[in-house]
Amino acid sequence: MGIGHFFARRFDEARAMLLRSLQHRPGWVPNYRFLAACCAQMGRLEEARDILRQLRAITPVAVPPASHWRNLEQRELYLSGLRLAAGETQ
Repeated sequence: MGIGHFFARRFDEARAMLLRSLQHRPGWVPNYRFLAACCAQMGRLEEARDILRQLRAITPVAVPPASHWRNLEQRELYLSGLRLAAGETQ
């Protein structure tokens, strides 16, 4: 549900759902990535960076290629949020 809210740009709702999801599945990498992207899109960069630090304890890949998403607008929303959280310019 959190991912659906994220792609619908309902970032407050997405953040709340993704935080709940992390409580139930604390090792599931996509939760961290979407939460970091969501927080970054909301302008909550410090929180997004904290989430990426937690993610990097699980996997070294913070920003995946996400080439499996055919919807380019959704892919860019996700990746731009992750790049923002990671402090990347491209």
